Amino acid sequence: MDEATAGGTQPYETVRWDLVPGRTVLVVIDAQNDFLHEAGWYATKGVDIAHMQRSIQPIKDLVEAARAKNIPVIWTRHGSRGVDDGGPFMRLRPFLAEGGLRQNTWGYEVLDTLGARPEDWFVEKTRLSAFYATSLEVVLRSLEAETVLFAGVLTNQCIAASSKDAMFRDFKPIVVEEATGTTLPHLHDPAIEMMRVGWAEVRGLEETLGEIRQLAAGGRDPR
Repeated sequence: MDEATAGGTQPYETVRWDLVPGRTVLVVIDAQNDFLHEAGWYATKGVDIAHMQRSIQPIKDLVEAARAKNIPVIWTRHGSRGVDDGGPFMRLRPFLAEGGLRQNTWGYEVLDTLGARPEDWFVEKTRLSAFYATSLEVVLRSLEAETVLFAGVLTNQCIAASSKDAMFRDFKPIVVEEATGTTLPHLHDPAIEMMRVGWAEVRGLEETLGEIRQLAAGGRDPR
């Protein structure tokens, strides 16, 4: 007998949050060359990036739909100067000892085909959560965000950590399942389930795109 039936009461409730016109923001987590490009550090060091690459087209679709409704797009970039300021994250990944995810390198930049623009918001992060010691919360508050769409990599790490920290700050995190990926595909579904029953809404790409397209023209309130 599992926990949900042992006491006769389900210990959690899944949620469904409507996208709020003028209060919705798209946050794309770490969609960088080193993670997603065939010539990036992960791929060239023998890491299978296929599951992460599944997120590329869905991210492009989300960004295009968001722009059509003037939904702000925020891109995070993960990296450090090296092992010393990278923290335990770097020490748990020996293949990053000599390079990869280094600030001010090609691998650190957002994958070109995703369509990032200079006028978008960019947040630099050095730890798994996009909120830890960054400007993300300040930017979201300035944009008067309520519902926050999350896409990017890695499902079980930076997506999970960032969406949880969003909930801690009383935002409503919505993870778009097809727009996420990881280096360990067997952990994707458990991570998605953990988020769904713990702190986020998880929804499909087509449902999300459909709702974005139904938002009022202009997307954001003028105030």
